[in-house]
Amino acid sequence: MDDVIKVENLKKKYLLGNVELEVLRGIDLTVKRGDSLSIMGPSGSGKSTLLHIMGCLDKPTSGRLYIDGTDVSTMTDNELAEVRSKKIGFVFQFFFLIPTISAVENVELPMIFNGLPPEDRRKRSAELLELVGLGERAEHKPSELSGGERQRVAIARALANDPRIVFTDEPTGNLDSKSGEEIIKLLMKLNKKGYTIVIVSHDINIARHAKKIVYIKDGLIEKTEVVK
Repeated sequence: MDDVIKVENLKKKYLLGNVELEVLRGIDLTVKRGDSLSIMGPSGSGKSTLLHIMGCLDKPTSGRLYIDGTDVSTMTDNELAEVRSKKIGFVFQFFFLIPTISAVENVELPMIFNGLPPEDRRKRSAELLELVGLGERAEHKPSELSGGERQRVAIARALANDPRIVFTDEPTGNLDSKSGEEIIKLLMKLNKKGYTIVIVSHDINIARHAKKIVYIKDGLIEKTEVVK
């Protein structure tokens, strides 16, 4: 497996009034293609900041980030948006589905932005909903779905443009334990299909489903654990 994500001496600072807050203090991390990685750490440790930078949602103050061998550290916002649209999918804690449209229409949205023809969008959306176990719920609106089902729609949407990396930020944090277990099993199923999965979670039981766990504390990697 080659490196799909490579982080070198990554630092991130924020200016809060006159106070400079250093959130990441020099992170080195490599994620192989097709790997699964959990990032854990206490609140304020920098784990979500790291996820946002690796997912091209934010820029580092210094250091290097390579996605598929390309240095994206100094890219413009438009260039980063292009990388995200082609290579990266996101799953968040609160789903962020549009409530007035159906599940299949929610999944279609990223493909609309990428200019895919309507008939191709609908076909792929239906296939993705089948993949996540919601083929029969395609025409239901989010209000007609359970929390676990909404997260499945969000996962299908994250796969819309066939990214090779899926970043998930507390993907089970808004679900009961049974639904959360089903979602993490689905993510691991996708990992076996070749998707690179990166999970931020505070729950060690969720984190241990990944092949590797990185523990972050005070903006630095404290230790790395190989699970399986």
